[in-house]
Formats: sequence, C-alpha cells, structure tokens
Amino acid sequence: MPRYREPPPSFDCPYKDHCPYLEGLSTHWILSEYQRSDIREHEHWLTREQMGEEINTLLNTVDEQAQQIDRLTAENKMLHQRNFKPRTQPRASSSTPSTEGDHKASPKKKQRGAPQGHPPWTRKVPERSDRTLEIDAPCTCPHCQEQTDPSKTGTTSFIQEDIVLRPQTVVTTYVHATAYCPRCRRHVIRELEHEIPFAPIGPNAKAAALYLRHEIKLPYRKIQHIMSTLFGLDFVPASSLGFEKRARTNADLLYENLILKMRTGEIVHADETHWRQDGENYFVWYAGNKDVGVFHIDAHRSSEAAKVLLGDRLKGLLVTDAYAAYNAIETSARQSCLAHLLRKAHELAQILEAMEHPDLPARRFCNGLAHLFKIACHKTIPSGRKARTALKIRFLRALDLICEQPLLYAKAETLRKRLIPEAREHREVFAFIEYDGPPTNNHAERALRPLVIFRKLCMGTRSSKGSKNISVFSSLTQTAQLQGSDVIDLFCTLLTGSIAQAHDVMFNNSS
Repeated sequence: MPRYREPPPSFDCPYKDHCPYLEGLSTHWILSEYQRSDIREHEHWLTREQMGEEINTLLNTVDEQAQQIDRLTAENKMLHQRNFKPRTQPRASSSTPSTEGDHKASPKKKQRGAPQGHPPWTRKVPERSDRTLEIDAPCTCPHCQEQTDPSKTGTTSFIQEDIVLRPQTVVTTYVHATAYCPRCRRHVIRELEHEIPFAPIGPNAKAAALYLRHEIKLPYRKIQHIMSTLFGLDFVPASSLGFEKRARTNADLLYENLILKMRTGEIVHADETHWRQDGENYFVWYAGNKDVGVFHIDAHRSSEAAKVLLGDRLKGLLVTDAYAAYNAIETSARQSCLAHLLRKAHELAQILEAMEHPDLPARRFCNGLAHLFKIACHKTIPSGRKARTALKIRFLRALDLICEQPLLYAKAETLRKRLIPEAREHREVFAFIEYDGPPTNNHAERALRPLVIFRKLCMGTRSSKGSKNISVFSSLTQTAQLQGSDVIDLFCTLLTGSIAQAHDVMFNNSS
C-alpha cells in the first residue's frame, strides 16, 4: 500500500481528537503546541541575549564605579592631607629600638635656626640719646649678697630704646584774623601748611587712624580702642569714616592716576578673590606691577568687571591665571601662571599614586609636566631676543611631546587639552620667555593676601562707599609700599596738601 505524502483533501481522520499513537491527545493540539514551541524557543533566546547584554552592562557599571570609588578615595585623601604639612622624617618610636644601620640610612633632620657661621642679626644703634642715667656701684652683690670691694671699680654702659605709653596729646588753639572778600561776600582766613580748619582732630591723628585701618587692616572699633588706650584721644568709631571722607578729596584723583599708570606698564599682574558687601558676594580685583598696585571691588566676576580696572587693551604682558574673564582684554601677550599649572599637575600625580589601579600614562604625563614647568620657572632667561625665541621654541616642543597622547583619566585629559597646540593656553604658557617677564602670578596673590585676611576679620564692608574706600586707600598704601614711601606722610598730605604734593610724596619726588 503506497504512502501519501499529504492526505487527500476530503480525508478526515477519525482519531484526530484522541489519537492512540499520542496517548489519546488531540493531533490539532499537538501540532499547535509544536508550532508554538518554536516561537517560545525564539523568545527564550532573545530573552537570554537581552539578559546577557544587561549583565555585561552591569559589570561595566560595576567596574566604572569601582574606578570612580578609587579616584574619589584618592582625591578625598589628597583634600584631607592638603591642610597638613607632610612629615619628612618618620616619628621615632620608643618601643622599637633603632639599629645603627637604620640610623645611618635615615636622612639627617635639618636643625632650626640660622645655619652655622651665619652672622647674628642686631638692631641698628640709635643715632641719638635723649637722656643719660648714671647709677652708683652696688655695695652688696645682687647674686650672693656678699660685700663688694670698693677698691676695684669700673664702668659699663648700654643703650636701651623704649616707647612712651599714653603720651600727652598736643592741643592747639588757632586764632585766625579774618578778612572780608568782596567777591565771595564773606570773611576768610589764611590756612597754615599742616592745618585742617575747624576740625577738632588734627591731621596726624587722622593719618594714624587711616594707617591703622588701611595698612594694619583693623576694624573701626579697634582703631577707637587703640587711639584711646595708647594716645588718650577719644572719638567714636564713625569718626574714622569722616577721616576717610576728608582724605578722599585728593585720594580719588590720585587713584585714577594710578589706574592710568598701571595700564601703561610693560608687565601687569591681575587676579581676583572673594569679598563681602552687606552680606552679599562681591569680588575684589587687583592689577599692578613692581611700581603700581590698584584694587577695585565689584559685584561681578565677569569680563566687564575686568575691563573696568584693566581697560579694553593693554600694551604690555598680562600675567594671570587661566580665568576666562581676562580673555576679553586685548594684550600684546598673556602669560598663564605656571605655579597654578605646576600645582595642578602635582595634585593629579599624587591622586594617581594613591589609586590602587592608577593610569600609568596619566601619571607619567603629570610628572613630566610638573618637571618641565619647574625647570621653566628656574630657567635663566637670556638677554638676546633671538636666544629667548629659541628657548621658547624648545620648551614648546617639550610640552607638545608630553601632551601628544590622549589619556584615560578625565582630569588629566582635561589638563592635557588645555595645553595642546590647538588650545588658546598653549601660546600663553611660555610667553614670559619672549617678553622677559615673570613665569608666575605670585605678585598679585601676595598683594591680595592682606585684603583676604581683612575680609575674615571685618566680614567685608557694609556699603558701596565703604568698598570704594577700601579700593582707593588700599591702592594708595600698596603703591606707597612698592615705592618705599612713608604711608603716614602720604595720608597727612592727602588731608592737608594738594594732589600734586600727595603724588610727590607717594613717588618720592618731594625734593
């Protein structure tokens, strides 16, 4: 009997609902289950592939989180250790005796004080002696109470310099003869050279109060306490504001003159830091060089605030950090502070060393960058322009070689991208070589440090006038220090003289 490949069209199996070969199961149900099993198998394989992808994603996430935890742990350790000076020599333990070999291997600790053979420091002997006291020889020894021998006598002398506590103030009564001016239609008087007409406090006391405020950086109440305790001169703290208002007449014009002198300098250092005015965040800006220093307190830290102090264009070399607000100022050249870049490279290198699985190329990059910048900071700049240009090219080639390969560590890669030839900061790293200027912005940071301490003591200022007073008088005292002038004489001249006289006192042109 032949076998059909397919049943005839009219064939109907009588056992389709309970086939004896399928243990009484329906052939339709078996066929449908067979067809559905292929679909389910396909779905199971898809589910398995999706679960495999999810597992791989989770494993990658775990690896990334482990690396991130490693980086954060190293960075947290660096932040904690930054506030403490590292110990160069391990502390000796009393329980573990040190051997002779260990003692020789350990580095010798540097002794405190001046090195051996250094000449001692002595005060300058006063040129005058106001009084001489002659004291008789003692009859008994002050140490052992033994009777002294009057036949063996001699003399010894020394000079002692002291101050007068609570000196008596000088009270002057001015009696002016008046004359009538027909043009002004009033009686006028003739002012003396060091006189403030109709002022109850003289120029010396006002200049001393301004000195304590803007040079020593004391609050107004402390100034009142010092003047009352040391000099016996009583006034309320608000009187110091009146002293500043009186001195601002000439100080404002001198302040504007200092800004113009600063902008025409061959080298200009610029930096900014936080300030507080009436409880709100402000910023104090500094710009200056070895001759002039100018401060400006502004509510913003933008490029417009930088232009208020520096102007739209500078003819000389501008030395700043990498803050983008200075990009709006047109300069002949700009030097990016190598101390900031050197410190950043050191920090990243220490973080990478503290990680369990550090990025070795990133660590080599940070160490090489720090070494290059350290050499550049201590390099002697040649005098010839061609020699300086050749030296700058050699340093740039070394920098390009260090920054050649991309890095996996994100922070190190960010630093590398700042220094590649396509970046703006690349041409600003070694600009000091070509212009024979400073490689760091240490001048501006040292100039801002007294105001940072002053902000912490006085919590800033309370008004725009107070901020303007800080800007003006801090600029005058900073410039006077750079010029080697007497700040108190400058304040006295601001109170009693003209703007030309104050300018001569500040720049030592009084002769």
